[in-house]
Amino acid sequence: MEPMDIVAKSKEDASLPKATMTKIIKEMLPPDVRVARDTQDLLIECCV
Repeated sequence: MEPMDIVAKSKEDASLPKATMTKIIKEMLPPDVRVARDTQDLLIECCV
């Protein structure tokens, strides 16, 4: 298998649902920390 064979064909093929990413972000932070929606969107965009 060539390395390029495992690369997703499009961005949608390699991404998790936004709700799943939001849940992961919330689970990784302490309970008293809140993250603005814009910040969550930025993290999701950068990480996926």
